[in-house]
Amino acid sequence: MRHAVVTDIHGDIARLRAVLDGIREQEVDRVVCLGDVFECRVGKAETAGYEFGGRLTDVFDPDPELARLLAGVRLVRGNQEERIRALVPDHDLPDWSRPLLDAPLEHRTGFALYCHGHPLPWRELEPGLWCPADADFPGRALVHGHHHRSALYRLRPDGTGPVRVERLPVRFGEPVPLAPDARYVINVGSVTGCAPDRGPSPAWAVVDEAAATVTYHHASPPTEIK
Repeated sequence: MRHAVVTDIHGDIARLRAVLDGIREQEVDRVVCLGDVFECRVGKAETAGYEFGGRLTDVFDPDPELARLLAGVRLVRGNQEERIRALVPDHDLPDWSRPLLDAPLEHRTGFALYCHGHPLPWRELEPGLWCPADADFPGRALVHGHHHRSALYRLRPDGTGPVRVERLPVRFGEPVPLAPDARYVINVGSVTGCAPDRGPSPAWAVVDEAAATVTYHHASPPTEIK
């Protein structure tokens, strides 16, 4: 099965449309969204003691177009969804938002674990370069978002300490084989804009489980985005 994987939309509908247009040109069996569909306007440090005042727009932009664009997509929950769910009383949420806010934490296949990534054990490999290299996952690959970076790592245990991590080059549009004698961490990259050193955006990846490859893709940002 070929999975087109998107993540970290943060309410950026114009970029999401650009990505979905690109995915339509691919022969994929399923689209998976790894969360942070919304952008929570209440910061993490502000959540303690927060009292909802009755206006959804104080917490997030409740645009039903996001639900329409993601209809039929396999959804995974991100930390933005979890924060919104914790701040807004259930009866104040529109029905269309619930599938996006209440998605499961992960999607598993025999080949890979697909998740947003915020609960994973992150290791700083280099200053500012984080990877969940010590995560326990089944199959050959861990496919995640959260860090807004297009990156690929090969993991090889040496039996004496932390897993050895090798960073592989990301070449957009070129399938990368995922060898059976190693395990891989696939950081998909973000739909929303990211820092230039984290790769182009909007970005997505196609994981071909039958061929055991991953291919990174990116689209030109919509013209209305500065």
